[in-house]
Amino acid sequence: MSSSITNIKVGVCGMGDQFWVSVGKTKHFYLSALIQSGASLINLDQEQVQSDTLDLLLNFSGNRLWQDEFQSGPPRVMALHGGATLDSLFLQTQLPKLRACDGIIVNCQSDIDIIHALCPGLKPQIIYLPLPVSEVFWQVPDKQTAKAQLGIPSSTWVLGHVARLLPQKNLHRFLAYVRDLKASFPGQAIQAIVIGNYWVDYPVLPYMTEQYPDYIQSLITRYNIEDIVTFSAGNLTDQMLATSIAAMDVLIHPTNSLDENFGYIAIEAMAAGTPVLGCSYGGLKDTLMDNKTGKLMPTWVTHGGIRCNYQSGFEWLVEVLNNQQQHSELIDNCKTHASQNYRYGHFVARLETGLLNCIAAHKNGHLTAVGPCVPIPNDALCLLPSVDSGFENYSGVARYYVSHHLDSHRPLSSKVVAIEHLHQEQWTVVNDPCWPAEKKLSDEQKQLLSELKSPIELARFEPKARDSIWQLITYGFVVFA
Repeated sequence: MSSSITNIKVGVCGMGDQFWVSVGKTKHFYLSALIQSGASLINLDQEQVQSDTLDLLLNFSGNRLWQDEFQSGPPRVMALHGGATLDSLFLQTQLPKLRACDGIIVNCQSDIDIIHALCPGLKPQIIYLPLPVSEVFWQVPDKQTAKAQLGIPSSTWVLGHVARLLPQKNLHRFLAYVRDLKASFPGQAIQAIVIGNYWVDYPVLPYMTEQYPDYIQSLITRYNIEDIVTFSAGNLTDQMLATSIAAMDVLIHPTNSLDENFGYIAIEAMAAGTPVLGCSYGGLKDTLMDNKTGKLMPTWVTHGGIRCNYQSGFEWLVEVLNNQQQHSELIDNCKTHASQNYRYGHFVARLETGLLNCIAAHKNGHLTAVGPCVPIPNDALCLLPSVDSGFENYSGVARYYVSHHLDSHRPLSSKVVAIEHLHQEQWTVVNDPCWPAEKKLSDEQKQLLSELKSPIELARFEPKARDSIWQLITYGFVVFA
């Protein structure tokens, strides 16, 4: 088999303007890699070409190459992006139309696990393709110089949050960390940098998305952190974004976003020498090295949504920000890890190998259809409000994205704590704009929540109370700490 796609004719679809900024960035990398590798590209959205004159079909976005008319031609390669979670029902109907020579491009191990669950028998070619870091992030100044360029004193702790400003991205959790650090270290100067735009009509998990900007402003006022939190729109130049990230002592990325299949910001931060505190979820499970390039906080699925051990993140922040040697080691580890795994050349080689494997499988006659998929079931019980595109539609695939499962009743840590909640008449409601679970709890359960206002060893409770606490954990009202 040829080791290069030079002169290979590739018909591409969905390479036009992209709605998602991150997908637009990915499109640029794909096109650059294909052109650099010498492939001959034919834009099927603009040209009428017989598919049997091509060596390969590449569907970057949209549904065109999923159509039946392309089933019997050259191998098809489909880029999933975040589709393994948000479009899992679509995949259940469309994957059976692929053949063993066709390919699926995924960006994280969790997506591979979902494809394996959907296709327990014959599978398409699975192309695992971690994405690269833009060149500008390799050229940033050191941390002290970056702080100086932004007018920030070198001794100031700089914390950053870069994301779409949605409840799922957990800006409210970032602000809680800022509040707690300010309270714990009143003499320490702190600067919190938030970069991103609100998206008030985002359709997935829209429990409080429309009200989120007002909610965030109320938190900033209530926490009394107006003087240390600054906001920048998400349209910074690449150079300004890179300098801002380089100035951060820690990037805090506590995402619960259902389709967090990779997370550019984490690898960009590491390339810039900035450690990352993130949820152990989706693509972050692959890109971050726990306690080497940052901290991964355990995650799990409950009937009230995704939960995380945020207390472990705060403890790590306190340790790292107060230990210059440890912080310096993290900075060095970040740069090394990013350089060894997320250079543009790594991406080009992986993409080229994946496409060549599909072409070889086609030439070798691996044309059998994948066959029927096995559906991934969702939980029967969901304690979140009834909305379109609510969590009850995604709880099954979310179990492949989280880091831990509660089925075995094995504690993820020795301590537990009640999540912030409100009592409204007969209902107890989780006070979280991302996961506002609600349930009528018994008096015994309410009493346990009141006892768990701060972290307590689970082993201290009697067996009956421990069973009740486990029930509250599965509901999402108690978390590990």
